[in-house]
Amino acid sequence: MTNSAYPIRVAPAPLLAMIATTALWALAFIVPLMVPGASSLDITFGRYFAYGICSVFLLWRFGRVTLSMRDWGLAAAFAFFGNLLYYALLVLGIRLAGAGLAVPIIGLLPVTVALAGNWREGALPWRKLALPLLAVFIGLMLVNLARGLEAGGAHASGFGILCLVAPVIMWTWYAVANSAFLKRRRDVSASAWASAIGVTTLGLTLALFPLHLVFGNGAQSIPHLFATGEVFAVAFWSTVLGLGASWGAAALFNMASTRLPVTLAGQLIVFETIFGVLYVFLAEGRRPSVIELSGFALSILGIWLSIRVLQHTTETRS
Repeated sequence: MTNSAYPIRVAPAPLLAMIATTALWALAFIVPLMVPGASSLDITFGRYFAYGICSVFLLWRFGRVTLSMRDWGLAAAFAFFGNLLYYALLVLGIRLAGAGLAVPIIGLLPVTVALAGNWREGALPWRKLALPLLAVFIGLMLVNLARGLEAGGAHASGFGILCLVAPVIMWTWYAVANSAFLKRRRDVSASAWASAIGVTTLGLTLALFPLHLVFGNGAQSIPHLFATGEVFAVAFWSTVLGLGASWGAAALFNMASTRLPVTLAGQLIVFETIFGVLYVFLAEGRRPSVIELSGFALSILGIWLSIRVLQHTTETRS
């Protein structure tokens, strides 16, 4: 653990940026429901192809950034574990375990990122972080209970649950390591770094796509999408995810990561769960239960407590 070497400030702009990020991320939970004929890899490759093309154009047209080979290697690692493998496993987990169970499991990210971030940065004493994180965790468990029972989580396969747990571990590493890089390299803008990761994502997407055709189900699913006309829906939602949930969300997340402690930024990821559940309810034409609303309220209370603690810490240090 390292002590925080920068002043702890909680300004409205990065908070709003982080909330907007989660609203864009949460679109990933409903896309598999919108295009049931597409496989998890079809959606993954479509999303990150759109993200990569957008990133290449933006980096060529507006990007002014100098990156070393080591930086590009890190961008490639983020692209693979934080984008391609993460989302492929997420979509597969949604198919095998159900969207209702996927949302709360992925929703554990606020707790895991906050714990890992505080271990690395030491922004808050652990005793002061305990109550806010406990509130967020209990809130998530309430949502987990309600969604797991309501969405038939008891019938989810063990492999499907594993496909949802693995992305939590990978993305926890990504969030903490990405924040550390951006705080170390202040010369790299949030949008330029989002584009750099997008460029490496495109390279990996193009390199791995033939494997999808040969060893995956691409040779069967892609002709089927063309035959049924669902390819247009896949292309539309891939573009939405690529430009919004990938590039736009990455740029906003990078901006928030440079101006917020990872401990707080991690907890704000709880809004992805909130937006994700709301999107699923809109898609299914239902309303949140009292238990779910209570869970959301408790999680938001935990975030508010964290902000209060961070502000008090700033006043004490100044």
